[in-house]
Amino acid sequence: MKHNLFLIDDHSMLRKGISAYLEEKTYWQITGSFTDSKACIEELQRLKKRNPPEPFPEIAIIDIQLGKESGFDLVSHIKSEFPQVKIVIYSMFDTLGFKLQAKDLGAQGFISKASSDEKLVTCLNTVKNGGTYFEENEPSIQKELDSIVPFLKLNERRVFELVLQGKSNDQIKDELFLGLHTIENYVSYILNISNCKSRKALINKFC
Repeated sequence: MKHNLFLIDDHSMLRKGISAYLEEKTYWQITGSFTDSKACIEELQRLKKRNPPEPFPEIAIIDIQLGKESGFDLVSHIKSEFPQVKIVIYSMFDTLGFKLQAKDLGAQGFISKASSDEKLVTCLNTVKNGGTYFEENEPSIQKELDSIVPFLKLNERRVFELVLQGKSNDQIKDELFLGLHTIENYVSYILNISNCKSRKALINKFC
């Protein structure tokens, strides 16, 4: 029996390559292939309105960057409106800040585009069976992370994630709808508890 997937990525050749590999080598099939969030959401809404409803995809594979859109916005929308659909992030941006954000938004998996096809299949199978699949961090980085994250409140954690993604205070302010002074205070606190004197030092420590 084939299992259904949606694939949302703005690179046509990648979508075709993944689709061909999965359908030839595995029991997965791409039943929806999209370049942007709008088309994906519209198709999910169409499936929901059908009577009787058509099968939803078990998993949506989502790239972080969809042209000028953020794939994380699509993750939030799907988790809110279609919680039965599991999420795997598949991206060239595989640094810690993106992994943490994916986890916080409820994604069940995160895998780098540099990973092998076999690892992607392992990720999909793990998520399908109720598990999570996030490629492991270096042990030293994970140890440092475990010593910091439990002390961060939700907004502080979000700022931490975005700083690790290389975003400026102004960019973080616009994304989180928080005041610049608040962001500056969060960044200062994060630098303090991580024993880092600068943003560059923080990024070098965790990425």
